[in-house]
Amino acid sequence: MSILLSLIYFTISISAAIRVIMTKRNPLAAALWLVTIWFAPYLGPLLYYLLGINRVKRKAIHLRRGIDHYRYPVLNQYQVDAHALREHGIPDHFKPLVKSVHNLTEQHLLAGNRIVPLFSGETAYSAMIAEITAAKQSIALMTYIFHADGIGEKFIAALRQAHVRGVEIRVLLDGVMAHLAQPSITQALRAANIPYALFNSPLLAHRVFFLNLRSHRKICVIDGRIGFTGGFNIHRDYWSPDPEKRVFQDTHFRLTGPIVTHLSNVFVDEWLYSSGETLRGDPWFSETPEFPETGSVLARGIAAGPDERWERLRGSYLTALNVATQSVRIMSPYFIPDEVLLAAIDDAINRQVAVDILIPESGSKVLLAATMGRINETLKHGARLWLCPPPFNHSKLMIVDDQWLLMGSGNWDERSLRLNYEFDVECYDSVLVENINNLFIAHQKAARQLTYEVYRHRPFHDRLFDGCARLLSPFL
Repeated sequence: MSILLSLIYFTISISAAIRVIMTKRNPLAAALWLVTIWFAPYLGPLLYYLLGINRVKRKAIHLRRGIDHYRYPVLNQYQVDAHALREHGIPDHFKPLVKSVHNLTEQHLLAGNRIVPLFSGETAYSAMIAEITAAKQSIALMTYIFHADGIGEKFIAALRQAHVRGVEIRVLLDGVMAHLAQPSITQALRAANIPYALFNSPLLAHRVFFLNLRSHRKICVIDGRIGFTGGFNIHRDYWSPDPEKRVFQDTHFRLTGPIVTHLSNVFVDEWLYSSGETLRGDPWFSETPEFPETGSVLARGIAAGPDERWERLRGSYLTALNVATQSVRIMSPYFIPDEVLLAAIDDAINRQVAVDILIPESGSKVLLAATMGRINETLKHGARLWLCPPPFNHSKLMIVDDQWLLMGSGNWDERSLRLNYEFDVECYDSVLVENINNLFIAHQKAARQLTYEVYRHRPFHDRLFDGCARLLSPFL
């Protein structure tokens, strides 16, 4: 019997190891999986088959076969190609970025958008609830975390009232985070008769192997015409009825104009995957050729995930770094770039581009240590790292040459780049970027700069911990 078990174990382990070698593109991740498989008997192969295989790609392709992404026939008038940038006041050196992101996303850059930043939980949540309250046809809400208490109570009340008015509602939650939330958000939505679905719920037998693939997107679309996206979850720590209480910080955006169609497309595709229901036409999309609120921002949605042919988020970061001529500003709560992204940052510094990176000093000590372990050589080359004091700042922003902004749900870590489903929006507009620059500079003034000299003189045990955390970064 023991010989038979050993044969089964070696067969499974060899099969897992071959699959790792043939499919894992990241050498470090592949090496760590091989070590786990061979040095954690029985548990290692089990962990790989549970967490290491991307089954979502096959499932998504199967579901979407024969179903075209919804495309507005009226969007042609808003499409902008790289050769028309000057007409919108955008310098020519951004042409490679426009072309690259178009090829990555298969989405056109769209003119005529109005994008308003929302800099606090009070501002963002109030704006979203106001639009939900005024909704006439439909509400599409997708979020990673939805707490049923605190600010979540106000959202549920507004959604319930909209449902009573006859508004079509769909709420899409990440399957893991929905089950971890207490009090239960699923029970609260059921009690309010609000239709919802879970993305890759681990409680479903056929989805248990998708445990490591999460939907981190935050999208809300009202009547197919008004959109919200950015970094805010519906999270109790970002809002308080007491205006004097210090709550966590983040940045969200209200979007109007043709860019809202990109948000809607992502929602209906992910709803199809999660529920099997196809949402097309009214009331989910506006069919009229004009949008009620338009502006001067050129924008494009970037939907990234492990089922896509290209690594869209990584490609956007890399090309933006490569076209920068003056400055790059990055704000991220989880900044653990890989060697390719670090090389692009170093190359920008070599071209005399000023690179400023702003991360929260509060939060997970392991994640902060992983950042330190990754970035210390880049600090030596000339990048400037700023540590923001509490409260925790969850904003995810990238600014290039005071003309281009990337905002949304994506972080600078392996989980966002390879495993999570993320949604970001690239924006070309100097006025919008100036507004975000002012936010960045305000946080920068309150932050503490960590120079390479300061890093080098940290205690040995701290630097050793940084190095150990860096080795774990593919799993963080």
